[in-house]
Amino acid sequence: MTSAAPEINLIWPAGEAMNVIVPAPVRPGCVRTVPSYPGPAAGEDLMTRSEVASLFGVTSAAVATWARRGRLPEVRNEASRPRYRRADVEALMIRSGIRRRPR
Repeated sequence: MTSAAPEINLIWPAGEAMNVIVPAPVRPGCVRTVPSYPGPAAGEDLMTRSEVASLFGVTSAAVATWARRGRLPEVRNEASRPRYRRADVEALMIRSGIRRRPR
């Protein structure tokens, strides 16, 4: 049983953490990019998915479905989180015939 210990120590020297994630090396010409989403303009009034959902009285999953189907345009912030322009949300409210819920 003691014969396995030296082999393991050759792979993981003593004192080195075994479960550390090391980023893969990236060659300069081989950078993968995320599909470009139209970014928000500076000073643009954006709403989160949950804000839109509470405005319409639906779940956030329903709002995500609307965006996926093209019913509500979606933009992504710097953290790649979905956001919705207030003007687009209000236009959808008009098209849908839904009045704003009282606060």
